Amino acid sequence: MWPTLLFLISAVLLLGAIYAVWRYWDNLSRRTPEEEAFDERVAALNRRQANRISDEDLTHPLTEDEAWQVMISRGQRGWRRRERYGGDLSRRVGERRRRS
Repeated sequence: MWPTLLFLISAVLLLGAIYAVWRYWDNLSRRTPEEEAFDERVAALNRRQANRISDEDLTHPLTEDEAWQVMISRGQRGWRRRERYGGDLSRRVGERRRRS
């Protein structure tokens, strides 16, 4: 009888501790409508500013010469990329023709 009684007391204490922790967590995790609205406003602000131009770009815009140099460098990078892939493609075509 004593082991059964000891088991029931320990089971009740364990269930009581679990219930107390659940209630504590429920109170911590519950949010008010004001907190929800604030979080939604902050999320909307973050979405709007995600594509914003940096302050550095706004205060120091590129000159025409710098913009031209950027366009030239991007064009050269694109040309090199096309050459590389085109060269690989022509080499592969040549290898296929030799095989057949």
